[in-house]
Amino acid sequence: MGKSGKIAILGGAVLLLVALLYFFGFKKSETEIIDDWYLSYNPESKEPYGTYALKELLDTTGLFGNFLQLNEKLEENLEDDPEINDIYFFVGGKNYLSDSSANHLMDFVSKGNTAFISTEDFPPALIEKITNYEDKLIDEYEWDSTQYLKFEHPNLKAKRYQFDYILKNKKVKKSWKYFDLDLFQLDYPEDLTVLGTNTKNASNFVRINYGEGQLFLHSIPYCFTNIAIFKRDGFQYAENVLKHIPPGRVQWDRYNIEYHRKNTNRSGDQQGVKRESVLQFIMANPPLLWAFLILLIGAVLYALFKGKRMQKIVPATEAKTNLSLQYINTLSSLYLQEKKHNKLIKLKEKTFLNFIANRYFIHSHKPDERFIQKLAVKSHFEVKWLTELFELFRTLENKFEVTDTELIDLHKRIEHFYKNCR
Repeated sequence: MGKSGKIAILGGAVLLLVALLYFFGFKKSETEIIDDWYLSYNPESKEPYGTYALKELLDTTGLFGNFLQLNEKLEENLEDDPEINDIYFFVGGKNYLSDSSANHLMDFVSKGNTAFISTEDFPPALIEKITNYEDKLIDEYEWDSTQYLKFEHPNLKAKRYQFDYILKNKKVKKSWKYFDLDLFQLDYPEDLTVLGTNTKNASNFVRINYGEGQLFLHSIPYCFTNIAIFKRDGFQYAENVLKHIPPGRVQWDRYNIEYHRKNTNRSGDQQGVKRESVLQFIMANPPLLWAFLILLIGAVLYALFKGKRMQKIVPATEAKTNLSLQYINTLSSLYLQEKKHNKLIKLKEKTFLNFIANRYFIHSHKPDERFIQKLAVKSHFEVKWLTELFELFRTLENKFEVTDTELIDLHKRIEHFYKNCR
């Protein structure tokens, strides 16, 4: 093929690609929404209706210990440590607990543990335990785009929290669901406590004493989605809800957010589930389809014009090395030789704070009590130990003369943190 023929093929392919992208790929509606507005309640999702922000809030409040995620049936996955308060935690549009899992959960609570469930659709087996075989807990609805929620605790009662239902970046109306307290048929009515309502006194947050444990029920899971928590009222509301739950180890139920079929075929696949090939999945998603087409066209053009080497290989240049640590080590050696221990201590503290900022994303030039509390949670070091370390920094920096022994002791403490932090 001659040079003019190759140029013609290349020009035609480029024009065709530009035309296709113009007519099918670049014509976007002015109101097109790029976010995924699926009601997933997934703790790993940062989309509007995921619950990633809530998971981070649980991790940073300092009220709860290790965070576990349940990805199987409760009978196989829910842990019960007699030494601590284990917390079953669920947020989702519907709780798909099977009857056996619901019974297992209630036994778990009755032994002195805690369960927190926020959903609009509670599992029947759980409802039977607290309503004497009624088929529902929710029987009150508010159809509006905005709700104002509040707590019954005396210290929180004065504040009301505004929630606007946002769908595709627009404020729209929805059905806000509330508990019908007459449906709760408990053996001891005093075991039921209303913790939260709206401004019309419809209950959306209740606590039930069950056996030796507690069951917290919440009827508006939207309050815990990313889009709600990213607003000031939503963040404060979620934080105050968590304060009602006794401290312990959170076990977040990810498995029962979705429905799982009971019957499987011999190959282990779920019956009735449509299986898609990779190509079908690509064809069903326009962004992936365009990426695939561009890749194919690029591969063809490369094979036509770059199948043969055009020029000699350019030798690779040496990558620039990071000399920051080398500089710090050199500077430390100079301070040590010249007996400038005070400057060396300040350098060590600065390096230590930079390590904390890079590893845990906690920034502070003057560590205070709040900084130390956050660092203790992230690093799994005791608050007392960290407080003593920063006090040692302050003491040595303010001393007129620092001995070698004191400097060595500080160095050993810092190295101990580096080797044992999580």
